[in-house]
Amino acid sequence: MSRLSKGGINKMISKKSSWRDYFLKGIGLILTFSLVLGLYPSLGLAQEKVKVVWSEWWDQEWGEENINWIISSFEKKHPNVNVAKIATPWPNMFDKLMSLSAAGETPDVMGMEVDWFLAFDRLGVIADLDTRLAKDRDFQANLADSAFIGWKGKTKLLYWYAMSYHFVYDTDVFEEKGLVPPSSWDHLKWVLAKLKEPAKGKYGLALQLSLLSSQHIVLRMFHTPLVQFGGRLLDENGFPVFNSDAGVRVLKYWKSLMDEDLIYPGALETTEMTMYEMMAAGDLPLFLIGPWVQSTVQQSNPDIRLAYSPPWKDVTSGYVAAGSGISLSAQSEHQDIAWEFMKHLWSDEVALKMSKVASMPFATKTVFAAPFMKEDPILRYQLDMIGDPASQPYSPVPEMLDLYRVLSENIQAFYLGQKTAKTALDDAAEYWRKIIQEYK
Repeated sequence: MSRLSKGGINKMISKKSSWRDYFLKGIGLILTFSLVLGLYPSLGLAQEKVKVVWSEWWDQEWGEENINWIISSFEKKHPNVNVAKIATPWPNMFDKLMSLSAAGETPDVMGMEVDWFLAFDRLGVIADLDTRLAKDRDFQANLADSAFIGWKGKTKLLYWYAMSYHFVYDTDVFEEKGLVPPSSWDHLKWVLAKLKEPAKGKYGLALQLSLLSSQHIVLRMFHTPLVQFGGRLLDENGFPVFNSDAGVRVLKYWKSLMDEDLIYPGALETTEMTMYEMMAAGDLPLFLIGPWVQSTVQQSNPDIRLAYSPPWKDVTSGYVAAGSGISLSAQSEHQDIAWEFMKHLWSDEVALKMSKVASMPFATKTVFAAPFMKEDPILRYQLDMIGDPASQPYSPVPEMLDLYRVLSENIQAFYLGQKTAKTALDDAAEYWRKIIQEYK
């Protein structure tokens, strides 16, 4: 049996000590690393923020800084959340949302219109809101009665703000000419005659009848006077009845303004953006539009002073009770926090401030009861128009954008002399009836 030398034994001991040291050091590193990982979230360093995507078009209308404030005020209360916005101008938003939804990238929270949401609901990307509303009774109770928009008994959209369309006027121009705002459809003609300046090529009003936005033709240029003249867009069963004497009167009224040279030429090509520019430049004293016009025009002309004409009565005193809203994605991976962000949009903090900033009646009872609603020259008549018993809701119908397109094309056919007013409306109503019947 061989014997180990003293040096050999020392070498063996040295090797064992080295391996033991390495082992202990390794264990120490692992424990230290684990400790750091455990502390990392509490230090606010590692927790990955939850991302909520909001698609909206209001940067252009209300100013980017105001939209960013809405987001930052939410993130301040929810530091683990990052709200990423997709800001797209309103004319392009429907197509943008369609592209995102087709790609499986539907935003968590979506700016939405009544005439859009059924198209997205058919894709299965719009969440039903009734269950969440039932769990948030205080939130639900503070929403305006007109805020809930649904389809087949289910709430799919909440109006962020409610509104009616009427004539906004440039107060400086009217004061300069010693005029009072129009108080009836007949008085409007008289006012337009006084505002007309043939030598300068200026008129008091432009009509927006461009097919680039059939929604504007139907809602503002047709549906608004239709209600005043005693007509309806749809009957109680949801079928079209706009091909009435009242509907014919609407088309002929605007035609009379053209024939009497009381409005800017080119009504069939005039777009909304052109009219904003004209009003900002002081060249459009009257505009049939919603209350957002104030904040939009003031971005180009901060000194302009606008006000709404007092509501008037023809056959009825009604207007179109409309608005723009918000929908929640049914496909959101973070639906709970997305819903919290939705509620933030109607919070008193946001709704009260933005109603003043944007001159829009945000759809909460707190805003509707606020004193400034009766003091603001843009907002002061909105609640009267929205709440008038003769006013009619902006009701969703299937294939709404297609139906609006067909009605607008027929309206243009009348102004181009291709059809009579009655034939144009009859043809459009027949198409509407056929499409709507398919969904019954």
